[in-house]
Amino acid sequence: MNNLFSNGVVSSIGIGTWQMGLKGWGKDYDENSVIEAFKYAVNNGINFVDTAEIYGAGNSEILIGQSLETLERKNIIIATKVAGYNATPSRVFKSIKGSLRRLRIDYVDLYQIHWEPSIYTNLEELFHSMEKLAKEGLINHIGVSNFSYEMLKRASGYLRDHNIESNQIKFNIVERPDDDLISYMNSNDIKLIAWSPLGQGFLSGKYSFRQKPKGGIRKVNYLFSDKNLKRFDPLLKTLKEISSKKGVSVTQIVLAYEAELNVLPIPGFKNMKQAEEISGALKIHLTSEEKNSIEKSLEVTGIINVKETMFPRIIPNTIVRVMSLFL
Repeated sequence: MNNLFSNGVVSSIGIGTWQMGLKGWGKDYDENSVIEAFKYAVNNGINFVDTAEIYGAGNSEILIGQSLETLERKNIIIATKVAGYNATPSRVFKSIKGSLRRLRIDYVDLYQIHWEPSIYTNLEELFHSMEKLAKEGLINHIGVSNFSYEMLKRASGYLRDHNIESNQIKFNIVERPDDDLISYMNSNDIKLIAWSPLGQGFLSGKYSFRQKPKGGIRKVNYLFSDKNLKRFDPLLKTLKEISSKKGVSVTQIVLAYEAELNVLPIPGFKNMKQAEEISGALKIHLTSEEKNSIEKSLEVTGIINVKETMFPRIIPNTIVRVMSLFL
């Protein structure tokens, strides 16, 4: 089967649906509003949709399934993820069937292992089980998420008839993984799917040293520390200057820039305004001068190297299952 990301079918920007699980992101939106926003994005050029079985304890998948009732399934590329604690040769079959039931579909376009499984998991058998899912028509393509260079290389060697086609990792203008990982992915046609492409709003232009987020998940995000708000102020000013000149939002400038880095940003959304903003970014083209100004600002501020892994692999699945409840 052809690589999902090599035929030009996937939109240059996708959407992430963690917020669609309606858990941990405030009470300023509801099921109806997020479903309508989802439909708008899909009907306006966004065809890559990413979710996971743990988002809202499955509620994200349920709401996507409800949304699909009035959308053309064949025009939407649906990616979901099996939780790392369910990524075992025996449990992965139960997980995919649960996701398909909640999504109300017959197959998933891209099935990803959400994070590196524990050291007690037989990785070789796990990836053979992933291939079995593909052979049974339950999934079309295999991906991973939050995998380090070492684990990605190791896992790739276990597949016989398929390839790992993507690695979904934390990536944005200021937060990036080690060069070794990105180089390996580029050399092996493994797409970088960027979660947190806006740094949870840090790169949206809404916040500064004088105007900080009030609470929620952002409150514990180190990006919003006084140190980092000062450090990246030159970059944020550059982004605002470009957005003002082009008459678009800072968010749209960031997404358009990241898409041109050959990564697939998947920003989250909570309402129609954000869905409009994300889909509108598909139409934005940055000039060489604009891209150069962003890169010069980054030379001044530098970037933050982030680790790919979510949980230490030595922790047993039962403990990680409990820890993930707080995501």
